[in-house]
Amino acid sequence: MGAQSKIDITLQDQSTGLDEVVVTALGVKREQKALGYAISTVSAADIVKTGAPNFATALYGKMAGVRIQAAPGGSTSAVSITVRGINSITGSSQPLVVLNGVPIRNGGANNTDYWSDQRINSNGLVDINPEDIESISVLKGASATTVYGHEGSNGVVLITTKSGKASQGIGVDFNASLSADYVAYMPKYQTTFGPGVRVGSRGDYEKSTGGFWERTYNGETYKSLRSTTQTNGPRYDGSDILYYDGTVRKYQAVSANPWNQIFRTGFNQTYNLGITQGNEKGNMRFSYTYVNNLPTQYNSSYAKHNFSFTGAYNLNKQLKFDYSINYILQDIKNRPYRISRLTNNFSGMFNAYDDVAWLREHTITSLGYLNSSNKSKTLTPNESIAYDIAPSSLISEYFWNILAKEQLEDNNRLLATLTPSWKILDGLTLQGRISTDYTTVKTENKDRTENSLIYGDYTGQYALSNSRYTITYGDVMLTYNKNLTEKLALLAYAGWSGRTEDYYYSKVATNGGLANENWFNLAASKNTASASMSETHLLKDGYFATASLSWDNSLFLEFSGRRDGSSTVNEGKPLYYGSINSSFLFTDAFRSNLPTWYNYGKIRASYGSVANSPDLYASQEAFNQGSASGMIYNTTQSSLGNNKLRPETKYELELGLENKFFNNRLGVEVTYYSNRTVDQILKQTMANSSGATAKIVNVGTLANKGLEFALYGTPYQTKDWRVDLRGNFAFNKNTVKKLNDGSDILDHAKIDGGAVSIESHVGQPMGDIYSYAPLTDASGNPIVGADGFYKLTTERVKVGNAMPKVTGGFGASLGYKNFNLDFTLDFRVGGAVLNTPYQYLMGRGSLVNSMDHRDAAHGGLTYYFANNDGNNMPTQGLGGSGIYTYDNGMILPGVKQDGSKNDIMIEADKYYNWTYNWGVGDPTYYSHAIFDNSYVKVREIALSYTLPKKLLSKFNCRNMTMSVYTRNPFYIYKNLPIFDAEATDGTNWLSQSSIGGSTATTRTFGMSLRMSF
Repeated sequence: MGAQSKIDITLQDQSTGLDEVVVTALGVKREQKALGYAISTVSAADIVKTGAPNFATALYGKMAGVRIQAAPGGSTSAVSITVRGINSITGSSQPLVVLNGVPIRNGGANNTDYWSDQRINSNGLVDINPEDIESISVLKGASATTVYGHEGSNGVVLITTKSGKASQGIGVDFNASLSADYVAYMPKYQTTFGPGVRVGSRGDYEKSTGGFWERTYNGETYKSLRSTTQTNGPRYDGSDILYYDGTVRKYQAVSANPWNQIFRTGFNQTYNLGITQGNEKGNMRFSYTYVNNLPTQYNSSYAKHNFSFTGAYNLNKQLKFDYSINYILQDIKNRPYRISRLTNNFSGMFNAYDDVAWLREHTITSLGYLNSSNKSKTLTPNESIAYDIAPSSLISEYFWNILAKEQLEDNNRLLATLTPSWKILDGLTLQGRISTDYTTVKTENKDRTENSLIYGDYTGQYALSNSRYTITYGDVMLTYNKNLTEKLALLAYAGWSGRTEDYYYSKVATNGGLANENWFNLAASKNTASASMSETHLLKDGYFATASLSWDNSLFLEFSGRRDGSSTVNEGKPLYYGSINSSFLFTDAFRSNLPTWYNYGKIRASYGSVANSPDLYASQEAFNQGSASGMIYNTTQSSLGNNKLRPETKYELELGLENKFFNNRLGVEVTYYSNRTVDQILKQTMANSSGATAKIVNVGTLANKGLEFALYGTPYQTKDWRVDLRGNFAFNKNTVKKLNDGSDILDHAKIDGGAVSIESHVGQPMGDIYSYAPLTDASGNPIVGADGFYKLTTERVKVGNAMPKVTGGFGASLGYKNFNLDFTLDFRVGGAVLNTPYQYLMGRGSLVNSMDHRDAAHGGLTYYFANNDGNNMPTQGLGGSGIYTYDNGMILPGVKQDGSKNDIMIEADKYYNWTYNWGVGDPTYYSHAIFDNSYVKVREIALSYTLPKKLLSKFNCRNMTMSVYTRNPFYIYKNLPIFDAEATDGTNWLSQSSIGGSTATTRTFGMSLRMSF
């Protein structure tokens, strides 16, 4: 350098991430480049960025081929994860959830109808604390999950929790998040017309007054409204009317959004304290997280305490112990009630006329009883409702349920794992693992007495239930990892794993009501208290082995196999699964022939088999036992088990290409897969003479094929600015290849008396939706009958399919100095849903959507009835003297039966009331309530500021970041009317094929503070 006083140095970007290590099956850590199958990973920072109530809801749009659907209801509601479409026609499609290498309890939830369970429950994966997670990996294909045998068919979610391994000395992390949940995406009600029947059904007084009703109250006659949930009544005009609170009010709409009085604004608080310590002997991390949630449903609360203790201890250079303990305590008061009786039940359908706040506040009388309009059967007649209200179920089946009934749940869960490992020789390690997943739930139900016992009615109930669910898991694995030659390396591991699952449940409850009002004790039972109990037991074990060879660290070949045994397969015969996968880093092999900007290129291929276990006891052939007069008897089950039942086995081929360019500034991944799942478990009908109506058999075949595409990169970066982009989308085509022998159709459900059916047909995607629909001519024009309504098909026709065609997401991060703006959106193309509330509420005339042709301002035509007889067909034009004229006429687009253009006029209120109705029968049909559920939704937006390290160093603080965020703020596009596109609460595809009976969906706004010392 000599006499030079100035030296120019140019720093070049170095490609990073090429040797990224990821967690794979059984917790084995591998280099990403060595894998011959697809794996998607999300880091801790992406999980907690917007204060998501559970880790799964933080995954929206972040992984190609992974679809998330969270039930409304907040912290206590279930989440469904679907990987590469549906692999089972009737079985579970939920992936296996593995925490620190150990399978844990998850399961489905909310897949039964309203009457089976009126509350929205959660499944096991939502218990895992997002603040304790280091990373999440999803194994998608059969080759990636082969070593999990008959539990890996639906993919595997691998969760790795944080530890203190990277720390030296003591470190402290503190995080706090506050947010509010606002009810959103709920039906909006029209504020033009109030309650009343259609014009053709009005009585004389209604005709003369434009739809008002005459009512006598306390000896005086008032102008009032009919008690009907139809809103075909008079236009709001501000005149004086008798309201159902017994006062005279101005006739005007109370609110276009009564849902804001059905629900309240929710509030969430999360506080986390983490302490880490590390030295040469090991490391540890202790974490405590407190979550407090004020749900949007009244009279509900939720509190969660999560304790986590993880770490590792080195006894010496050869022997090491890893440990992990999670204890989760949840206190839940009143899980959310479904709103099905408000949206799918005519007697619960309120509208803009109803003072919902008044009804809520007067549901319970001052003496604590259920309010009603029956003054002869109440101790507080002055508090009674003035007359029978139309939305009576709003009080009796919703507000009474949430305000006068309590479900108190004490939920305790312990997840503990101990993993010793012994380094026998250089490259040879023996590892064992033992764990438990132990859950106890105590639930008390306290239902208040509805009326005084002096009237002879015994109501109310007390029930106590206790359940215990235990998973005991153990495995042992011998691993060999060694370079055999200068270029040839071997990684091999083999072992055994076993698991037992035991479930116990008992319940006692009063019977026939409470003999002592609101004494919540079994001794208060009017009749002999009832009792029930159940238990289930499951045993699984398997031997597994994997051998992976690598040549010159660029060519990889891997073989895996598993031998399985399970008590769900009654004969106990072992089952075998295997896979092969390979990857080739062609950029390493041909580096001299490739441009310098092409940093990383890999092709991969895999083929494997894996399975989905039968439901517990599905293979049992057993009798039902009963007794009569002390005599024991047995009867056969209506649906027989099958002791030769096999798991549903999936065979999958996967091909992939991975690329990174421009010093790792751009990455592109493409994956193609094709699989078929054979031995689908279906019910095969039998003749009644056989003693049963059906038997469970292995007969069906289901196939999926698809394409996954992921793109990520940093297109712009300077000293102060950085722009990161990420996107993914996935195509999936599902096809039913085979069903029961001799049958090409499988009926999954019939809805509303057969008005709609959900079916699967051989050669078609699973989940076709069939409905009666308008009949069309050869040119596709709907045919109108002589009554002016559409003629309907005589049989149900296909109007949609429940399987989405494309799913994906897009995200971006914009950084300027210490500021960062991050957002994520996700989308879905295709996949039809049945919107039954839309069907019914349109028929009531209460929705904004039902205003077309309701009056002249909305395109209605003028007409009259001859002799004011509403049973006649309307005549277009003005009526003469004494003849009432209406302006809600409409002519349906289409042709008459002779092929000429339709010119028959009908009343709009009659059209809505008759075609948007319940059940089967002309002119009612449901095809106009079945929608393609495509959408593009902004899922998360977060703006954060990280304080300068120079400032923080004065306080011995390593990091401090403040953020404001929102979740589910708005849709860019949504095809489904009146509801959030995801307003379902079930975890299986069938329950997700209809929408609207769950609870309120929300948008969230919050702020957070994250500090490290």
